[in-house]
Amino acid sequence: MSGYDGGAIDLFDFHHSMLVDESRTAAFRNAILATVTPGDVVVDVGSGTGVLALFAAMAGAARVYAIERDPIIEIAREIAELNGLSKSITFIRGSSLDVVLPERADILITETIGNIGLDEGIITLVEDARRRFLKPDAAVIPQHVDVLASLVSVPRDVQATQRWSKPLFAMDFSPLNRIVRNNVLWTDLSPAAIVTQPQIAFGTDFSGHASTLSASLRSVAIKDAAVNGIGLWFRSRLTKEIHLTNEPSNEVPSWEHGFLPIEEPIEVYSGDRIAFEVSSSASGAKWTWKIGTGRSHRTSDGQLGAHEIT
Repeated sequence: MSGYDGGAIDLFDFHHSMLVDESRTAAFRNAILATVTPGDVVVDVGSGTGVLALFAAMAGAARVYAIERDPIIEIAREIAELNGLSKSITFIRGSSLDVVLPERADILITETIGNIGLDEGIITLVEDARRRFLKPDAAVIPQHVDVLASLVSVPRDVQATQRWSKPLFAMDFSPLNRIVRNNVLWTDLSPAAIVTQPQIAFGTDFSGHASTLSASLRSVAIKDAAVNGIGLWFRSRLTKEIHLTNEPSNEVPSWEHGFLPIEEPIEVYSGDRIAFEVSSSASGAKWTWKIGTGRSHRTSDGQLGAHEIT
């Protein structure tokens, strides 16, 4: 008997959006084919439909450990069998943080890059994998992820932060505005939204050394605008020659951008110098931010507290 499972539909829609994003999937395929050599042992963390594990097997990997915590791993197993690649792939359901492997690997692949690079916990996942799964000289795909930041003016998103300002059923629900303002919002930023020249806020090269995930930036407004938050996106180096980014305008539609809102817009004029701060926890689940202008000394703070990005 068939049945409806809304959660499964959402999950498959999510994975479908990534698979059909040709720029995203082709970039990882090319990086894997350029890195994996016959006989390599490969670990794929966050395997999803198993597409990256399949690429590794096609490249000649002797063994691929595909780790995925969601039930879609059973479909990934079926896909591998259907394509004649199941003999070299071991599918493991669970969090990679809990998995134990029987051997050390030559290569780690992980496509746990979020909309703003680090928000799916890629740093924690890679650090754990490097410590427990990998040989000392193992390669990691991606090699590097940067988080880029710019002050932005996005009226559409400001409306989202004000949607609880008006009474509803003659009652005041305005405390919900505080929750919206103190969370990362997801959106599609256009180049027209950019108010200051984008800068690298911070990043990581997955070398095993601690990364500083906070930045105090100073920038100059390139136009007159009402700044209502900070826009974030990522730039990733998969290999020395292969790069991937969702910078506006975005050519990888399965990723969006991050928007860190502030309570009240700050009017700036072309040439104004503006200071702002942004930081992230290593897990990517907590973000803090602040914006101020030297001209008006106005500031606005945002803090996610214990909010978990999912």
